[in-house]
Amino acid sequence: MTDATVTQHGYAYDNDQPSARRHLSALARALDDFTIGRLHHLGLAGKRCLEIGAGGSEIAVWLAAQVGPAGSVTATDLKPRHIGSHPRLTVLRHDITTDPLPDGPFDLIHARLVLMHLPQREQLLAILAAALAPGGVLVIEDWHATADAVVLDAATDDDRDLFTAYQRAVNQRVFQAAGSDPQWALRLHQQMRRAGLHDVDTVINAPVWHSGSPGLILALTAIAEHRDRLRAAGLTDADLTRVERLLISSDAGLVVRGHQLYSVSGRKP
Repeated sequence: MTDATVTQHGYAYDNDQPSARRHLSALARALDDFTIGRLHHLGLAGKRCLEIGAGGSEIAVWLAAQVGPAGSVTATDLKPRHIGSHPRLTVLRHDITTDPLPDGPFDLIHARLVLMHLPQREQLLAILAAALAPGGVLVIEDWHATADAVVLDAATDDDRDLFTAYQRAVNQRVFQAAGSDPQWALRLHQQMRRAGLHDVDTVINAPVWHSGSPGLILALTAIAEHRDRLRAAGLTDADLTRVERLLISSDAGLVVRGHQLYSVSGRKP
């Protein structure tokens, strides 16, 4: 998703900020290959697809290439400026929390890193399930994010402790403060079934992120957009400069257990 944060919608980051392009590019590099692997076997030729919170990933354009001349893709976002273009792709500015969904029904609906940020996530999942055509598939992908025991290796104990403190501050002061639920992914399978979907299937992507990798480049965005909140959590400017080095520099030696992406699919009878 955009991870674009307008606080009233529960998103932590803003797609209009200078840091957005770097953030969205890192998200795409970290996650797109896994998501494409989850979608490619669905038989997309001729299908109507809806991509919610498309952000800056390549998924919407990839879907448009897959559906062929008889298919179509609609991609939505609060701030859709970073969504790519394709002749079979319609891009809409859209707020899933207040606006009706585009006219369906759809053969595939996909949303990545969207529902975990929204307080009405259960209701929205039910709305998305209802917008499927018979036999249509809903794929929801969200992170299970934790700040505990994530550092696998660091050059020093101080680096380990500093990154742990930083990750806790981001989870609590940025994401949870905006209404995100880092545990939501653990309930997704059950919620899909309760929404009336069949053949519910969960696959978990469990990456390891190294200094300089796309997964850790993502963590720079909190410093760029929420420095005051991180200071309020007790981190100094010197701390944040050290964190930036740990995240960016490939020789910093930081290795962490990345957020697990729960990819959950279900089919409408």
